[in-house]
Amino acid sequence: MGNNIKHFCAVFSIGFNYLLRNPVNMIVYTAFPIVIILILGNALSSYISPDLDFEPVPVAFITDNPESGFAVFVNSEDMERFITVTVTDEAHAHESISKNLINAILIEKNNEITVIKATDNRGYSAVILPLVDSYKQISSASELAIINGAAPIDIFRAAHLDMGVQEMPLGKRVPSATDYYAVTMIVYILLYAGQNGLELFNKSLFSETGARIRTAPVTKPILIGGLISASTVVTFLQGMVTFIFTAAFYGVYWGERIPLVLLTLFILVLFSHAFALLVLVVLKNPGAAGGIIMAVFWVTTFVSGGFTKISFGELDKIFAYAPNSLVHTIIFGAIYGGNESKMMFSLFLICISALVMFIGAYLFGRRKLV
Repeated sequence: MGNNIKHFCAVFSIGFNYLLRNPVNMIVYTAFPIVIILILGNALSSYISPDLDFEPVPVAFITDNPESGFAVFVNSEDMERFITVTVTDEAHAHESISKNLINAILIEKNNEITVIKATDNRGYSAVILPLVDSYKQISSASELAIINGAAPIDIFRAAHLDMGVQEMPLGKRVPSATDYYAVTMIVYILLYAGQNGLELFNKSLFSETGARIRTAPVTKPILIGGLISASTVVTFLQGMVTFIFTAAFYGVYWGERIPLVLLTLFILVLFSHAFALLVLVVLKNPGAAGGIIMAVFWVTTFVSGGFTKISFGELDKIFAYAPNSLVHTIIFGAIYGGNESKMMFSLFLICISALVMFIGAYLFGRRKLV
């Protein structure tokens, strides 16, 4: 046991020092995300950040059940910055909308919600439609939760992190573009930094240098475990530089559940290294493996909204399982109050995926490490 610990520490030290002394590695994975967050955060701030200077949109609200979940939602304090209910009488509502005195009529009858918009419909697409459509998507779940004693507005906040109103303020914090890109870019760079592991694994396991290393009296599990640990720690520390820098100098808000955020980032690093090792042992070509890693994680970042929010229609249901999307669900949920069960399920999927890829890499690579 004592020798195994010494051997593990020796392998860890060699791998750690090798990666730490690589200036290109340190610059790319440490400086790049800090710079790109600043660029995107400032360049696209007007696109991502909500405009809180507009006047609340005047609407009429007609309901046959003043105690319904939708009625509570419409009349909640959270909605006061977006809509103002000025009319509750149906006849008065139709008269007001014909004169463009209100922006829309929200009608709830027999548990059905309809919207009548005014000719002058400014604010309809930006405010009213996202609110109503998003509420419809979770109405069944909300009603069930309310029956069991939950507050309707709390359910709304929890369920809407990945829906159409996600750019709107959640709780007391208004997400800025820099807040948004700090999360999406640190996720991207930690996935891409699986290249750390790729370089170290190739040099220490499959190159001529690796052949000499394997003649040392070190067992394969100790050798592989030490290399993975070294690369994981270096990559995670690089991510922490970005994490701390953005909080201290960019004012990025990382929420109050920091341990969960950091745990998620650490597991993401393990995921990226598992993928890198699997691709390497399958292809036996570090150059091709590096290209695949770059392409795959660039695409998953793009489709998950890492650079900018784009809807792909029905494909969004599939892209929700991209590693970036799963981690976004966890981290944004931890920061702004997401659906806890969905967050934990996403964390479970990331963990299982990493484990499966590590096992796959072992099965593919065990015969190569003779």
